[in-house]
Amino acid sequence: MRFSNWQNKFTALWLIVLSVVSIALGMAWFNKDIRIQTNIFALLPATHQDANLERAQQYVSQQLNDKVFVVLDAKNEQQLEQATQALKSTADQSQLFQLVKPQLDNEEFARVLYQHKAGLLAKNDRQLLEQKDYQSLTEQGMLQLMSPGMPITATLLQQDPLLLFPRYAMGLSALQNNADISLEHGYATLRDDQGLSRLVVLALNNSPYNIEYQEQTADFIQQMNQQFGQLQVTPHWTGTLLFAQFGTHSAQEEISTIGVGSTLGILLLVWFGFRSIRPMLTEMVAVGTGSLVAFAVTYWVFGEIHLMTLVFGASLIGVCVDFSFYFMAMQSQHRQVDGFSVLKPLLPSLFVGLMTTLLAYVVLSFTPFPGFRQIAVFSMVGLTAAWITSILLLPRLPALNAEPAIKTLSFIGQARRYMQARHTLRYVFIASIILLTGSSLFFLKSNDDIRNLQSMDAQLKQEDMYVRTRFMQQQSSEYFVVQGKTPAQLAQNEQQLLLQLEALQKDGKLDSVQALGQWLPPLQHQKQNVALLQSIPQKNLIEYAQAMQLNVPEVLAWQSNLAHQPLLTESIFKGHPLAFLQMSPTERLVMLQNVHDVQAVQHLENSNVQLLRPVNQLSELFKQHRQHAQWLLLSALVILAIGLGLLYGKESILALVLPVSMALMTTFAIQAWFGVEINLFSIMGTFLIIGIGVDYAIFYRHGHDHPQVVSMALFLCMMSTLFGFGLLSFSHTHAIHSFGLTVLLGVIFSFIYATLFTSADEKHVVVQRYQPKS
Repeated sequence: MRFSNWQNKFTALWLIVLSVVSIALGMAWFNKDIRIQTNIFALLPATHQDANLERAQQYVSQQLNDKVFVVLDAKNEQQLEQATQALKSTADQSQLFQLVKPQLDNEEFARVLYQHKAGLLAKNDRQLLEQKDYQSLTEQGMLQLMSPGMPITATLLQQDPLLLFPRYAMGLSALQNNADISLEHGYATLRDDQGLSRLVVLALNNSPYNIEYQEQTADFIQQMNQQFGQLQVTPHWTGTLLFAQFGTHSAQEEISTIGVGSTLGILLLVWFGFRSIRPMLTEMVAVGTGSLVAFAVTYWVFGEIHLMTLVFGASLIGVCVDFSFYFMAMQSQHRQVDGFSVLKPLLPSLFVGLMTTLLAYVVLSFTPFPGFRQIAVFSMVGLTAAWITSILLLPRLPALNAEPAIKTLSFIGQARRYMQARHTLRYVFIASIILLTGSSLFFLKSNDDIRNLQSMDAQLKQEDMYVRTRFMQQQSSEYFVVQGKTPAQLAQNEQQLLLQLEALQKDGKLDSVQALGQWLPPLQHQKQNVALLQSIPQKNLIEYAQAMQLNVPEVLAWQSNLAHQPLLTESIFKGHPLAFLQMSPTERLVMLQNVHDVQAVQHLENSNVQLLRPVNQLSELFKQHRQHAQWLLLSALVILAIGLGLLYGKESILALVLPVSMALMTTFAIQAWFGVEINLFSIMGTFLIIGIGVDYAIFYRHGHDHPQVVSMALFLCMMSTLFGFGLLSFSHTHAIHSFGLTVLLGVIFSFIYATLFTSADEKHVVVQRYQPKS
């Protein structure tokens, strides 16, 4: 009676807690205060590198993430112009994007460059001046004057008699990766054998990971595609926003699929096990309350909740059905006994089962990955809440009939008895499995490429490849961060780096480079160029003017006025597409394309020039954390063994820990046999296997006087877990797939090995506790 009274009081308290949580969440949802994070890379840890480098990495990421790139393919000029104007006007009216502006007014930029031409020299012209080879320099001007197709005006000859600026401009055009690309009306336009294409860049007005914004922009893209179809123009879209849209949609679909699949699977299981759908309803109540409390606590701890946490957490909380099936199966054998009386002798095992599962999540929470910490907190809180709901609710309900399922699954108990009765055979099996799986682990391979973290749609990848190939080439993610104490020192350091990179390009170790310094020589260099031009002897200039039939006084006036001409500065490049390379007055980026020799590029690093390779560095970080997680896994097994030894005695350690350890070895051995590469998520899945697998061993260890009932209950538990995690293994997201596949295999073999190899504890007798007092 005291237990029952205490239980009633606890039930009332639990209902109050659930009511408060429900009201608080309801108000937060109504006020739109709940933030769902969808950025898959928010799951990753901070890189903990130099603050300036980390800021540079975030800056570059933002420059790429906050844009949508659209390539329009048209059959003629009229279609292309109509499509461009339609996109611009519709985007501006939608207010989803910043006002669409041409990438560059080419004529205006050329005019401004020309006005600041005094210190701008082609590389070859500067070398001739430094060598004082004035004859060759003047010959270059004569050849250029006589070259066909080169428009030379009287004004140009008056302001630039040596025709230095046209040669400088030709050098700039050589910097373009695709010489066929031209700027028309400020937009990059391409005419070649493939047709007529134009690139339009849309700057986002919101985060690409905002779900509501994703939905709005998806409608916009659909609307624009319809307009383009009417104009017979083919659009190609790419950008972080589109990949985030797919990731969100995919995750939402997977949540729905997991929910529906798990619901149908468990519905069939409970009908098979108990000839009733009532357990399904009670499990929905338990999982629902667990999810409710877990959502509230996780959001309170982290200030947001990730969509992937909901994907994983919804399945992890479903583990609570293990406890429910075990209790309901045992209750079905003792219908005449009060539910709480049946619960009392089972409560220690159920509680230890909960604790072992929570232990796996506690270890998971020590990882540096924010995503895993969220999943760990969500699962620990949710599983505990679901467990409390189950033990408070189920004993109040009448017993169900599990006899048909127990008889149908009696072969499991028979197999267990057969193996338990033959010690030699059992030891041979154990030794063989350990030897076979242990040796197979040497062939296990890993893949820590961070790009596997993001789900990718084949069509999106194809569109992204098309846009990059047409206009952006295959630009890699490597780049240098160049620093200087002053703007002048920054420019000098950049020029030194560009000279070294040019040598690497000649050796084929690097394809090309994008840098502001290619277009903007340091002021010091420009002043030196002016000084070199001023040092040209008047005799040579007079001979050149006479040979070219130029006005000699005008040519000499040009030289004398050089010192008063304006020089090119950074402010001129504010509207240039490469302006983003200027991070600050003392920081610039130098983008690299197709690095073929990483070591050669790395050798260029110094205190002022540092190489950033975000994808490779994050992949390396991923690898380090996977290796760290492997040690955590071993630590978890040791801690678990010590804890079980303290609870059940030293003789129980091997019986309880061996089956799940063998299951882990078999799981990875199978993946090695089939060439499946493991990653951090594969290792993280093992923590869940430990928690579930040890539960199976504990229930078998203490249920020897009900072997058929325990076998039937644990089979249902195993199958219910498979329905949840079996679906995860089919996820489009490689990370979720790896996690699900590992748990799927681990749970199956944990059940098999616990059934066959876990020895019973004859001291733990349940039946006698249910007998009426004499």
